[in-house]
Amino acid sequence: MASSELDRLDETTTTKRLDGTVAIVTGGASGLGRLYCENLVREGARVVVADLDEQGAESFARAVNEEREATHAVAVGGDVTSERDAERIAEAAIDTFQRIDVLINNAGTYPHVPFEQMTYEDWRLVMSVNLDSVFLCSRAVLGQMKAQGGGKIVNVATNLVWIGLANMVHYIAAKAGVVGFTRALAREVGAYGIRVNALAPGAVIPDVPLNPVSQARVEAIVNYQCLKRPLAADDLVGAILFLASSESDFISGQVLTVDGGLAMH
Repeated sequence: MASSELDRLDETTTTKRLDGTVAIVTGGASGLGRLYCENLVREGARVVVADLDEQGAESFARAVNEEREATHAVAVGGDVTSERDAERIAEAAIDTFQRIDVLINNAGTYPHVPFEQMTYEDWRLVMSVNLDSVFLCSRAVLGQMKAQGGGKIVNVATNLVWIGLANMVHYIAAKAGVVGFTRALAREVGAYGIRVNALAPGAVIPDVPLNPVSQARVEAIVNYQCLKRPLAADDLVGAILFLASSESDFISGQVLTVDGGLAMH
């Protein structure tokens, strides 16, 4: 039996920790979002891949479904800063899979702009993509999660909220808003069995770099961390799966920082 057939047999006979769950991942067509989608599917979840890059999302979903010979992924092209598109993403999950168990608010933008050169348009764009989208997508899934008796919302923040960094005032301010949003919403929806948590990654180097970073800067970051190596994209997968699964059922309103011990909060 070929290795691919063995893999498929293993998938059909082994219980996965996300079997039966449905997850929406914003910004899921590439980078970290795609990695999250791949691992959610590997753990048994059905995924809704939401992205501005509709072709990329469709390509990923098609490959997943052909490999598994069933609908395990659906693509939705849309702008998560649009109220209507956020609603369409939730509707696609319900129409295709009849439920929404997990929302991962991963979509984001992270330009470097010195504060004195930052325009109001720069500020509004970064706020819209990084914070407004979290509000819109969370609100879009809330009714379904309440109706089915629970769910998980995972918001991607950043460890820079604890540290600060020059030339990223708008980005860090937006992500600080994500942390506050996470805590406040967790208080409001816990009675419905909905858990709301945040993941605060460090700089992902070299897998999915936030921005070009000099080798000297990488070495300085690693030297200050407790764990003396750069953060890799795969380091974030375990945290995402944990927060999406039943293993984190008694955790809400928390921020999990994954940065090798650079920031401690």
